[in-house]
Amino acid sequence: MATILSALPVGSTVSLNVNGTAQEFIILHHGNPDSGLYDASCEGTWLMMKNIHSKLLWGGTSQYAASSIHTWLNETFLPLIDSDIQPLIKTVRIPYAEGSTVHSGRQGLETRLFLTSGYEMGWTAADKPGMPADGACLAYFQDFETADDRRIASLNGSPTWYWTRSPYTQAANSVWVVVSTNGDCTYRDSDVTNGVRPALILPSTMLVDDGGNLRPNTAPSITSPSGTNGASLGIRNTPFLLEYTATDPEGSLLSLTEQLDDQVTRTLTAASGAAQHFAALNDAPAFLQLANGDHTLQVTANDGFASSSLSMTFTKAVTSASLTLTQPLVASDPITVATLTVGGVIPADADFTVEVTNNALDDQPVWQDATAEVREGQNIAFSNASAAKDPAFNFRIRAARGTSGTGGYIDRVTGAFQ
Repeated sequence: MATILSALPVGSTVSLNVNGTAQEFIILHHGNPDSGLYDASCEGTWLMMKNIHSKLLWGGTSQYAASSIHTWLNETFLPLIDSDIQPLIKTVRIPYAEGSTVHSGRQGLETRLFLTSGYEMGWTAADKPGMPADGACLAYFQDFETADDRRIASLNGSPTWYWTRSPYTQAANSVWVVVSTNGDCTYRDSDVTNGVRPALILPSTMLVDDGGNLRPNTAPSITSPSGTNGASLGIRNTPFLLEYTATDPEGSLLSLTEQLDDQVTRTLTAASGAAQHFAALNDAPAFLQLANGDHTLQVTANDGFASSSLSMTFTKAVTSASLTLTQPLVASDPITVATLTVGGVIPADADFTVEVTNNALDDQPVWQDATAEVREGQNIAFSNASAAKDPAFNFRIRAARGTSGTGGYIDRVTGAFQ
C-alpha cells in the first residue's frame, strides 16, 4: 500500500529513475531545517543520492553560485530524472557562501538540484576553521562524529571523495570535500575532480509505493455540466441544482468539502467519479436565508495527498416573497377575530398584501384582505361566519419591491385568534 513521503523515517531510502535506472536516495530531512536561514520554499522532504553519480571539476572558483557544478546539476543532471518526477522537484532558495559572506533566506541561491553544505552534513567552524555557516545540520546527520563512515559514498563500487557546496574561506579557490576513507572532510582546490552527490527537495505529500519507488500523485479533478472553474451561474431567485463530479486518477476515495462564501456547508466522503450536487443550493430554507447579491460557491476534493477546487459565482436577486401555513391552525369554536404582525422591513411602496381566513379547511376558503389592519396593528374582524368543516385559521402574505426598488425582508409572523 502506498504511503506518503513524510511518513518514512529519516535515513530510509526511496528510488528515483536517473537516466532510466533506479537509483537510491537517502531521506535527509523533513521540513525546513531553519526558518532563519532557509526560505519557506525549502519546506519539504530533503533527499540525497546514496551513491556518487559522477566525478566533475568544481569549475575555477570557490563560489558555489558561479560553479560549473551548480550549472551541471540543473542543466545536465535534472533532465536525467524521469519526466513525471521532474516537475515535482521544488525550486528552492538555499543558503550559500560567497567568500565568508553567507546569503540566506530570500537572498539564498535559487536552484532545484544542489550539493549539501558542510554545516548541513554536521560540521561547524568550531571543528573546521574556514567553513562558512551556510546551512543547518539536517536530521540525518545529527550526532554524526567529525569522521563518520556513514558519510562515505561510492562511485561504481569504490569509495570516492565528493564535493560539498561550501568554500574554504581561508584560501582562494578551495572547497570542502568529504574524504573517502573515513567520512571526515578537508578542503581541495576547485580545479580538481571530485564526486557529485545530487540533493533535492520534494513535496512531503508525494507517494511512495511498496517497493520504495516515488510515484507522482495526480490531484483530483472536478467537473460540472454548469461550467468550468470561475464560471458565473447568473441570476438566481429560487433554489437550484448544481451537479458536479470529482474524479481521482488513482481511483482513491475523496473527501469533498462544499463551501458557500466563507461558510463550509457540507463535508462528505465519496467514491471517485460519483455524481454529487451542492446541497445548500438545493435546500429551500438555506437558500432563503442568503442575502441578495453576489455569492461564491466552492467544492474542494482531497485524495489524502493533494486537493483541487472548483469555484463558481451566482447572484441572488429575490424581489418578492410569499408566505402561508402549510397546515392551518384548527379551532374548536368559530373564529371571529384575529391579530397578525409581520416582522421585518416592508418598504412603504412595496406591493404588500395580507389575507386571512377562518375556514381554511373548507374546499373553497373565504379569504379576507387584512392588509390595512396588519399595517396599522389593528384587530381583524372576520366577515365570514360559517365553516363547512372545523374552524381553522390561515394567512397568506405577498410582498414585492415597489417602483423605488428598495429591498425589504420578512423575518417573522406572529399573531392570535379567537
